[in-house]
Amino acid sequence: MSEADAPSAPTPSPKVEAKAGDAEVLEAPATPPPKPSFLSGLAKRLGSDSGKANVGPCPAVRVLYDAQRFVELDGAERFENVGYTGEILNVRSVCRYVGSDPITIFMQLNMAFGKGPKAVGSSKVVNYWVSVTRKDIAVISRQTYKQNIVIPSGSDRIFTQSLPIVIKIPRANKDIAGANFEVLVGFELTPNQLEFNRNGKRFRVDAGVPR
Repeated sequence: MSEADAPSAPTPSPKVEAKAGDAEVLEAPATPPPKPSFLSGLAKRLGSDSGKANVGPCPAVRVLYDAQRFVELDGAERFENVGYTGEILNVRSVCRYVGSDPITIFMQLNMAFGKGPKAVGSSKVVNYWVSVTRKDIAVISRQTYKQNIVIPSGSDRIFTQSLPIVIKIPRANKDIAGANFEVLVGFELTPNQLEFNRNGKRFRVDAGVPR
């Protein structure tokens, strides 16, 4: 299994920010929210487990369907022309925010990669992106990461993870809830790869994930 070499995400510099009056706000509960018994091992390793409960919900983290996978083709759309393939299987994430702190999201991608007949060499650098948006309104930031994929001789697929990614989302004030934001992830695709995905096409044999 290859080691991801995506760097930790720098703090985004948003051009759009949730403002009081046009965003979902937090309401004080009748009783204090229960403290979480634990956060994921990912959050603990990054030192986010302060013992305090979040003041509101986390932003939704989703894989953009059209950019969830890629298939390299060298020639006509036949299996013998397939190079490298990849798929984002899922994303694990947790978030932390208390008081008027920014929302800090810790996330990690689970991915699978395959090697078809036209794949050149045993390794490939794959690019994927993470985008933060004001929900249904505008993109706040977009960061691209690189993943070096190595598929050993004799294998045609691997399953791997990205390194932990850390994202910080500023809030205009302590009443702005995480539900106002959304995080999307996907592969960087060529126009032909994007069209291939949008047409619902796929090669199942070496698409990176057993079916």
